[in-house]
Amino acid sequence: MERHKSESPLAWLTLVGAVLHFSFETYYHFTWGQPLQAVLVDYICNALMLLGGMRSLAVRPRSAAGLIAAGWAFALGFGWRSVFGRLELAAAHAAPANGEPSLVLPILIAALALVAFVLSWSLILAWRQSRLVRA
Repeated sequence: MERHKSESPLAWLTLVGAVLHFSFETYYHFTWGQPLQAVLVDYICNALMLLGGMRSLAVRPRSAAGLIAAGWAFALGFGWRSVFGRLELAAAHAAPANGEPSLVLPILIAALALVAFVLSWSLILAWRQSRLVRA
């Protein structure tokens, strides 16, 4: 089974995304604080993204688009909860308990849109690869 030509850029984007996510989450954790279980979930997400990206680059010419999709889906799920939890606070006119600035919410919404796009891309590749196996 041959991989799609866009899978390598997707794998590199996944690795860059994992490194950025790890860096920003660690910074956020030390600056504004969050429960340990929240930061652990983010690190599990990073591990899935790193696994998917590295596996995709290592198994050439085969595909690992499904692993990439798993990492991005995990990121979308927890990003979704994070954004809508903050929107709920904003609708209630309540300030975040940790004192984070209001600028964090638009940044998270933009990041969530990017994650949704990349997840769609990886799912399309995984679906395409699964159809090639059956043929």
